[in-house]
Amino acid sequence: MINQELDTDLVGYFVGRPPLFWEVRPERIPTVLRENDDWVIVRVLEYGTIEDILEVIELYGRDKCIEVLSREKLRPMAASMAYLFLDVDRYGKHSAL
Repeated sequence: MINQELDTDLVGYFVGRPPLFWEVRPERIPTVLRENDDWVIVRVLEYGTIEDILEVIELYGRDKCIEVLSREKLRPMAASMAYLFLDVDRYGKHSAL
């Protein structure tokens, strides 16, 4: 769970993307974004568009996304996206450039 207040524009962006959170009632999406950040990051990398991925990185920050994606077992496409956007390899390692 993140401690700081989430950017309301970014929260609004994800509220407008219910296909990403099909099992969550739309009015609960802001709560899910605040309380289940690890799940949201993985969900967006697995099912989101490129724009969604850029927005989730902005919402939670690069370091948080790297931390989460480095320890999660990702589907192949999500692992590819983690590598392309955050340089997290499929074995959960981040290589700083």
